[in-house]
Amino acid sequence: LEGFLFPDTYRVGLQTTAEEFVGGMLRRFDEIYSQSIRDAAEELGLSPLEVVTLASVVEREALLDEERARIAAVFHNRLARGMRLEADPTVQYAVAPADDGGWWKSGLTVADLQTPSPYNTYFIDGLPAGPIANPGVKSILAVVEPEETEELFFVARGDDSHAFAETLDEHERNVERYQR
Repeated sequence: LEGFLFPDTYRVGLQTTAEEFVGGMLRRFDEIYSQSIRDAAEELGLSPLEVVTLASVVEREALLDEERARIAAVFHNRLARGMRLEADPTVQYAVAPADDGGWWKSGLTVADLQTPSPYNTYFIDGLPAGPIANPGVKSILAVVEPEETEELFFVARGDDSHAFAETLDEHERNVERYQR
């Protein structure tokens, strides 16, 4: 059910069962995933699972709401050109240690990026095997209403924002500036 358990505030009683709670989260997702979102997804040739999967990656990448549609556009552009997504959150999901209570590994290594997994978008083509998080409505909307841009790359600046680039040379300069 990863990706389809809508993140929201829910009222639950002492007698609420896990099944009732999950059912409420799924119903809320159905309310949010409106006909207009379904129509926009269909225009893009995306299934609901593809929308939610890509939105989950956007959810984990974007810290600023105003960047969500731009990040989604970069991913759409990469997919349209047959490029790998190369999204760090998919690797974090793939390699997160299951026994320490954490879900997201920070400080990815070169070995992490090379870890075979159907979720590691440095290792596989296309989308990961499924959602890596439960995206909110802003990330879902970003996927079905991406910005118009030719950008193919982005890198974290260290202040919650990203530097975007159309070319690999420009991206490498951004990496040098913000990551080293």
